[in-house]
Amino acid sequence: MFSELAIAYLFFGGTGAGACVVLGLLECANIGRYGMRPAPSILGLGASASASSASRLGVPAPSRRAGGSFAVPHELMARGWSLGLLFLTTGALCLMADLGRPERMIALWIAPRPTVVTLGAWALLITLLAATFFAVAANGGCSRMAPGLVLAVAAVAVIAGAVTTAYTGVLLGSLPSVVAFASPLVPVLFCLSSLSCGVAVVFAAASFVNSRSPFGGALRRLARIDGALIGAEGAALALYAAHLFAQPATLTGARALVQGEMAVLFWVVLVAGGLVAPLILERRYPAGDRRVKGLWIAFCVLLGGVALRLCVTDLAAFDLSQMPELAFGLVALPGT
Repeated sequence: MFSELAIAYLFFGGTGAGACVVLGLLECANIGRYGMRPAPSILGLGASASASSASRLGVPAPSRRAGGSFAVPHELMARGWSLGLLFLTTGALCLMADLGRPERMIALWIAPRPTVVTLGAWALLITLLAATFFAVAANGGCSRMAPGLVLAVAAVAVIAGAVTTAYTGVLLGSLPSVVAFASPLVPVLFCLSSLSCGVAVVFAAASFVNSRSPFGGALRRLARIDGALIGAEGAALALYAAHLFAQPATLTGARALVQGEMAVLFWVVLVAGGLVAPLILERRYPAGDRRVKGLWIAFCVLLGGVALRLCVTDLAAFDLSQMPELAFGLVALPGT
């Protein structure tokens, strides 16, 4: 029922939007690094001497603790926004290719009546523009930008990104022909997964950062937040599976998911690889080899994000609304 391009959009668009939410909040937490002139070098002295000399001259020097508990180096933000923009752009291109013609995408933005689809298209566009702004600014030197401007754009990125993460699930729920999608747990699952994938993008970016400023504390707190997101996602997934088993129209899909054709994808890739493995790896992150562990966490979380979208969208093929012969017992249920 769903093309590979549509599923790719659900993953890449959701992950990029989740990254925008996480990075936008980090921008707000590290707002102290904006609006400051770099400390001048006094007679070739070191950075500490330059900072102290700058303070005597009345020139504010960048603070390592500008972000408080979530202080991260500028290099991490630059790499993170670039990765987030890459995911968003890929998602937008997949959506455009799935629509068939670029003008159909434009038609969504100029539609006279607002719908769920047009709202999602606008949210994706705004998120893409906000990510482009920060990616260009962060990689081109942005310490002189006004903090008010940064806060405004970061707020837009967080709000638009949150709408986009929810939209990827609401889009499925708006399809009345598939009973399995008619549950509020679908957008909840997609939103939690997208936010967790957004944190994974930050962990992946952090694995390629060389900084003298310590930011292990920020990564540790992000790991705790991601652990809470993964736990909530696991609980929502269990509730959704129970919801599928409770309805005759979705019973076939539930059995295929848990003990049938999709069982390996569900239990091995999604549950074990995408939920349990990241929770174990994040317990001592970033202790040890931060780079390797961060990449493994990102890989597992992103793999779980792909598996979740495959599992949910594949349920349409087993839905009673798509297989009316099940209602008359003309075919056997999987696992029976």
